[in-house]
Amino acid sequence: MNDLILVIIIILLFFIKLGISNNWFSFPRIWLPNFLKKISKESIKEWVDSAFYASLLAFFVITFIGRLYIIPSSSMVTTLKPGDIIFGINKIWFSSKNGLKVSRGDILIFKPPIPNENRLYIKRLIGLPNEKVFINQGNLYINDNLIKEDYLVYRDYYNYGPVKVPKDKYFFLGDNRPNSYDSHLWDDPFVHKNDIKAKALIIVFPFNRIKILINPFKEK
Repeated sequence: MNDLILVIIIILLFFIKLGISNNWFSFPRIWLPNFLKKISKESIKEWVDSAFYASLLAFFVITFIGRLYIIPSSSMVTTLKPGDIIFGINKIWFSSKNGLKVSRGDILIFKPPIPNENRLYIKRLIGLPNEKVFINQGNLYINDNLIKEDYLVYRDYYNYGPVKVPKDKYFFLGDNRPNSYDSHLWDDPFVHKNDIKAKALIIVFPFNRIKILINPFKEK
């Protein structure tokens, strides 16, 4: 369904460009009679061609660059809200022979280590391979160093760990700590690098929430 949304958006953009170039409508009003007068075999052929090339572009984007994801829950509030549509780049763009090019604070899309769970999850990357993670009264410690999480609005005061993140695996938490089903609750708390699918880059909808998703640890 998310891929279909991306295809529709790209096709609509092609049609808008086609309409402007042919003077079918002038903003902010759409002149329907003028539009109908200009319908011809040539214009229909243009529509078909545009839809074809837009579909090819959408297929290329989905396959090689990234795709859209709809946020299903409140686990990442206030950074991401239910119903937000985000664009995430495919793992191929942030992986290398030496492993994934990710940093603490990145928002990643992945398959969780939960039996019979087919949905993808989206959480914030907290623990990297070979790091020790410890949570004391909601305060995060990495390798015994306190990590300030100024981006959090909703905190929780649970204790967890310490645990050591295995090689090639990662530890994730949601930004809405009281309402996030994440690594600190899973029987197996670690996500293997092969199960990471994409990195969230930007909120594309709703329009009043469009923004680039900046890593809070890299802002400083």
